[in-house]
Amino acid sequence: MTILIANIGTSDLAIQIPIEGENYYLPIDYLSNEPNIGEQTAKLPSKLKELWEKQRSYIETILYRDLGFPVGVKQTSRELTQVVVEKYRDNPGEWHPRIKPVRIGGAIQKAISLGATKGYIFVTNQVTPQKPEGHEKDTIYLYDILVRWLELQNLAFKLEKKIIDSTIEANKLEPLLSDYEQHLKAIATAEKLNLVPDETGAKNNFVLISIKGGTGNMVTALQIKTIDSNFKNLVFIEPELNLEKILKGELSECKLTLYWRHLRSQKYDTVRQLLSRWDFDGAILILDNWQNSLNLLPAGIVDKDDIEKSQTAIKSAITALNLGLSFLNLDRGDTQNILNSNAAIIGLTELEQNYEAWLNLYVQCRIYWELNQVANFLARLSSFWEELLNYLIITLDGRQYFVGDINDWQLQKNLVEPDLWDKFYRQETKKNPEFKEWNLDTNPYFLRNRFSKYRLVKNLVDVRGKNRKIWEGIKESLMILDYWVQKRNKMIHLAKGVSQQTMSEMLKSDRLSADKQVRQEAMKTCNPEEILQVMSKICSATFDLLDMAKPSFVGYSSTTPYYIYSDIIFWVLDRLERDKLK
Repeated sequence: MTILIANIGTSDLAIQIPIEGENYYLPIDYLSNEPNIGEQTAKLPSKLKELWEKQRSYIETILYRDLGFPVGVKQTSRELTQVVVEKYRDNPGEWHPRIKPVRIGGAIQKAISLGATKGYIFVTNQVTPQKPEGHEKDTIYLYDILVRWLELQNLAFKLEKKIIDSTIEANKLEPLLSDYEQHLKAIATAEKLNLVPDETGAKNNFVLISIKGGTGNMVTALQIKTIDSNFKNLVFIEPELNLEKILKGELSECKLTLYWRHLRSQKYDTVRQLLSRWDFDGAILILDNWQNSLNLLPAGIVDKDDIEKSQTAIKSAITALNLGLSFLNLDRGDTQNILNSNAAIIGLTELEQNYEAWLNLYVQCRIYWELNQVANFLARLSSFWEELLNYLIITLDGRQYFVGDINDWQLQKNLVEPDLWDKFYRQETKKNPEFKEWNLDTNPYFLRNRFSKYRLVKNLVDVRGKNRKIWEGIKESLMILDYWVQKRNKMIHLAKGVSQQTMSEMLKSDRLSADKQVRQEAMKTCNPEEILQVMSKICSATFDLLDMAKPSFVGYSSTTPYYIYSDIIFWVLDRLERDKLK
């Protein structure tokens, strides 16, 4: 359903006055505040210009006499419209031809042409104990005149008034904003706006807003709050000022403006805020809903090419954000599929080509710690420990010792150099008695224990001639983190939940434990707030061990880049910003 929501002002009403043998329509209130009134007046033919400039005298003589007011004694707009509505009711045959709601009538006429059958009109009736006579520019009676005029015109258009709180001054913006917000919520509920998806030709259903009329702050309040309400297909109707048409009693022509660019900026700003909190799902939802809204924009009001370009930018942004989600979910297959099937984000291909799971987990730990999502943080911390070892085994040329899918880690004894095997065998059998009895010739052995992988890496460092001192630093840091890896399951299953505070409480309790082993393990670990520092140290040392340059995202301050996620977010926001500037 298409509806009209409008302000109304006393200058909306023009009344026919006989002047020098001809009939002209003059507004009962003067349009002195119109921004281009001087330019419009200058365009009038000389006779009409003289008439317009003398309109006040005609109203205060001829019209006042017809209404029973003393000639030359200025009356308020409220008093004028109160008498006009009485005359209109008593003698519609005489007064109906004399009354023309020139500007609001033009907005209603345009609304009807777009399928509207109902309008909500904001009016003022500022009767208070302090002002029992009301405000001089109150529009309560003007609304009654408009209702009567529509009835006599036989127009199938119903009005419902929304009265501004009488205690609010019509030139005070802050309270007006609150009042308009409450009224618009009531309208949204009554009309089911934004609540029930319209599956029956939604392209033809609009929320039409006419902001002309009322005080400047009433105009501002209606404009701001209708935009804030996120109404679908929000279209502003602007009655165009044409003094010659007003004098002839013709309804105003109206210009339609769809504030979709402003709404787009709002949506993109929301996406930026969500991504500052790493909320890829929320950003996708906002963009997806906005894309659906663009599909419903009415033809003829917006440029089709502009919409198509914006749709393209949004589609590529959503694809890039889905890529980010795949990285967050550690779904390598999905990331490759997204990149291979979407040429629009080909610029992000190198993220997959240079991807390392252990670095992803490290950066995810930074993200989840920042968000205080400790359950996710601890899960990533545990995986980081082992993925680092996986990376070191492969980078130190250990892939050759395993057969089949590397993710199975099936160790093949006859592929390992004897010297390396002897060292690994002695250490592994010492910690893992089962290994000593294992028949490696007949039974495959899967290296799935992180400590088994740790022992293999230790020996690879030796036989590859890597810096033992750097490795010792990595080993010490891994042992510091091991306490938290071991405590992960206990913390996750705590009935009181998991947080940075519960981590601190558990560590404090263990450091005071009567159990000597528990106490010693707790004393050797770091405080929760130091975990990222330890992880960063491990990352830096790993690159040193492998004689590689340290990437810019290895660090733990808020200004340190967040690996692939910073790149994806920058890419998305850049595309959306460029779309805004088109």
